[in-house]
Amino acid sequence: MPVERADADFGVHLTIVEPGGTRTGFASALRYTEETAAYRDNAVGRTRRGLEALDDDALTGDPAKLAAAIFRTTRDPNPPVRLALGADTYDAVHAALSERLTALEAQKDLAATVAFTP
Repeated sequence: MPVERADADFGVHLTIVEPGGTRTGFASALRYTEETAAYRDNAVGRTRRGLEALDDDALTGDPAKLAAAIFRTTRDPNPPVRLALGADTYDAVHAALSERLTALEAQKDLAATVAFTP
């Protein structure tokens, strides 16, 4: 059964925009406080180190092109629920969905076992 978009019943469409790394000067403008020991060796610390190492030139997204793509999507009579913009975003979303699909397929037999027996 296809998933119906309830938002379209009211003439409203919602789209989740997932932009990739965009060259806006954000990375070079970041300022950091002193690192807290409690967060150093977990996801927070790893994220911080990733941001500290980030160079604006490594971000391939053009902010003007990103804005234009978003604007065009607002004019689409049937816009996507999710809009992945940037090759890095496409690759990350593709990997996540592939992993999720693999996990789902591994549960197929178990999923069928909970139905009423005819």
